[in-house]
Amino acid sequence: MAYSQALVLVGGIAHVPILITALKFADNKTSKLNATKAQAIAVEKAAAAKAAAAKAAADQAAALRAKQEEEAAAKAAAQTESNSE
Repeated sequence: MAYSQALVLVGGIAHVPILITALKFADNKTSKLNATKAQAIAVEKAAAAKAAAAKAAADQAAALRAKQEEEAAAKAAAQTESNSE
């Protein structure tokens, strides 16, 4: 049984909206997934930057504390030396 060209075209045209709807649905799902991943990456970058800043501040505080202890030890040694003379 042969189909006329008009019948085949009408059938194809009738299925185009269904195909478009299916593809649009898939596109929306992947767009949301991509947006979620991008947001997660941004949060991770912000957390990493915050951790790096906290580490830098802690390192700076430790260096300052070590310098103060070194100065205090030198001052104590100088006082001990001046007292022994």
